[in-house]
Amino acid sequence: MKLSAGDVGVRPATEQDMQDIKCIASTYFLDTDGLEYNDFIVATLENRIIGIACFKDTECPELHTIAVHPNYKGKGIGALLIREIGSTLCKGQERIYVRTTAPGFFEKVGFVALENNMKKELWTDCAGCDRFNNCKQAVMRLELRREEYADNGNNQHL
Repeated sequence: MKLSAGDVGVRPATEQDMQDIKCIASTYFLDTDGLEYNDFIVATLENRIIGIACFKDTECPELHTIAVHPNYKGKGIGALLIREIGSTLCKGQERIYVRTTAPGFFEKVGFVALENNMKKELWTDCAGCDRFNNCKQAVMRLELRREEYADNGNNQHL
């Protein structure tokens, strides 16, 4: 199925969306404990949730969770969610960070890899982790160039 930009909607999650959010996240073994529905945005197609993204600004501005239903991977849904996160949830931020085991995807959408030790500076759970030297998560950063994440007047983002 080929998708166009107009086929997929992105909106803030509602409390009723949490079951679908948890289902998509669990497909990739992503933890949603402690996350609230208002931390998420969702991508929808024909009123079905096909992608999720969560931004948290606790220790550092972090793209905490992003996942796309397996049937819709490779169709630009993840990139759409990142653009929407950058234009709505990250207002006032100059950059966002991510810890990931899928750095290739994040490089495609503009993130750059950082030195592994940066995790210790950004997250206390990394600083105190006894498995830090064996950790498979890369740390990456996206510079939010405001013009790329601004609404151009017709509600279409990059």
